[in-house]
Amino acid sequence: MKKFVICLFLALLVISCAKKDDGKVLATIDGEKVTLQEFNKELDKIPMNMKMLVASESGKKNYLDRLVVKKLLLKEASKAKIESDKEFQERVNDIKEQLLIETLLKKKITADTQMSEDDLKKYYEEHKEEFKKDGEINTRHILLKTEEEAKQVQAKLQKGEDFTELAKKYSIDPNVKASGGEIGFQPKGSLIPEYENAAFKLTKVGQVSGIVKTQFGYHIIRLEGAKPPSYVPLEEVKDFIKQKNAQEKQKEVLEKYIEELKKNAKITIDEALLKEDRAAPPEKADAQGKVVPPQTSETPQKPETPVKPEPQPKPQAKEEPQPKK
Repeated sequence: MKKFVICLFLALLVISCAKKDDGKVLATIDGEKVTLQEFNKELDKIPMNMKMLVASESGKKNYLDRLVVKKLLLKEASKAKIESDKEFQERVNDIKEQLLIETLLKKKITADTQMSEDDLKKYYEEHKEEFKKDGEINTRHILLKTEEEAKQVQAKLQKGEDFTELAKKYSIDPNVKASGGEIGFQPKGSLIPEYENAAFKLTKVGQVSGIVKTQFGYHIIRLEGAKPPSYVPLEEVKDFIKQKNAQEKQKEVLEKYIEELKKNAKITIDEALLKEDRAAPPEKADAQGKVVPPQTSETPQKPETPVKPEPQPKPQAKEEPQPKK
């Protein structure tokens, strides 16, 4: 961290030294001058965490090249009279209106969102059920192509042969060499249904299931471990609580502000006219005039293990580190 601060300081020093003689012409583009002052103003717009990228000579050259390209594109836009284009003007107006509203609201709804340790603890206790994690199980499996192969391996297990060694020798799971067939701790809903139904019926560590058929083949499952339902520690959800509290406060301030604006304004609405205006939105049509139904480009991917594709995790439900094997 200390080295980073020193490097950042030196970078800023280099940039500030480059601001001497700002009136000098740094480049010309078709006769248009780019002064050192203009270039330095562009550099000032760079976020602080990106300053290091333009601290070196090569970094400044690359940034200057971007500025030259920007000037060339703006000249072409001017030649094409883009600014007078109706669609462009409409977009500018939309952006301007949105920017005006965002700037106004940013000033109006800024609220004190700081929370003390006592506030955090109180919120956590009052909403503790929101931070509850379901129970999880860790399983190991042997995946076979056919039911006959699964029966042969099952017979070997019944004779006392080692589950992990049989997994490494016979399983077609592509991860078996590294994991020995172990899936890792998973909550309900994260495994494919047939596998999950069989796995969660196992009650004792070391217990082995019967043959379970899924879309990937035939599984033999062994329970490796189980975790009961638990609560995510306060330390792990502090940032989430602070963010949620800030959003709630800002929402409250915004609602009061909007209500106040409505209360102090004279607003009339012709409800009858509103009911009459029921024009349906236009349907899209192809070149032949036929209505085109909405398309989707999503293609489901086939997972390589019994684990379902992971959904987006809840902010508060951080995964615990896996035990070393």
